[in-house]
Amino acid sequence: MDVLPAPVADALQTWLAVHDEFAPGAVEALYVVGSVALGDWTSHSDIDVVAVVADPSEPELAEALRASHAAFRGRSDAFVDGPFVGWGDLVVPPMAVQRPWVLDGEFHLDGESFEINPVTWYTLARYGITLRGTQPDGIGLHVDEVERKLWVRENLDTYWRGVGDRLVAAIGADERTDGFDGAVLEWTVLGVARMLYTYETGDVTSKTRAGEWAAQRGPDFRPLLDAAIEQRRSPGTVTKSLLEEAGEFVEQVLAIVTR
Repeated sequence: MDVLPAPVADALQTWLAVHDEFAPGAVEALYVVGSVALGDWTSHSDIDVVAVVADPSEPELAEALRASHAAFRGRSDAFVDGPFVGWGDLVVPPMAVQRPWVLDGEFHLDGESFEINPVTWYTLARYGITLRGTQPDGIGLHVDEVERKLWVRENLDTYWRGVGDRLVAAIGADERTDGFDGAVLEWTVLGVARMLYTYETGDVTSKTRAGEWAAQRGPDFRPLLDAAIEQRRSPGTVTKSLLEEAGEFVEQVLAIVTR
């Protein structure tokens, strides 16, 4: 098994122990994806997982998982995010079905888990770290490059377009020139860079590596991308001009993928 950062290993050991206590036998497999699997985890990153249970649509199981989540939140400060799916969910194209899922430390039960998507399935298949259960190459995961790129294009054209529009509106209405939350810069710029990377290459990479790749592809945005990467390493504040440039970067990426 891949060597996990100590805080991640500790949090996931607690997560498994709590779920085994409150929902005995429910978690048949647990895979680490996201920044941990891609070698880009930081102390302020969430821990992204995909958990497999026998029947994620079973109401009693959902309540046991909800209780497990509450107990975990009482024992750990870490955010362990991701969906609970069935084995059958992994061998078909990802779809919006009612499943338990966790985001930013909040438990949900509906069909709106963002992480049930072609990029997550591909990340699990190629980069996933197994903590329990069958290795990813033995699952029969459904991965399709055309589906993955189409999903990224739609996500950019809808979700990220909205993010860019709201960012431009918010900073335009703010009279400050400095002191803005650098997390907004990092999340927006590197998030969009990752989408562009997958759209153009079909592969998945970390936020940091996507920023470095995008800086080589579009050197005019290198100072912006370098600033976003630095915010990932050492969070702080940024200037209004950098956030304005972030809005321009979103527009440029959208122009590339929707042309």
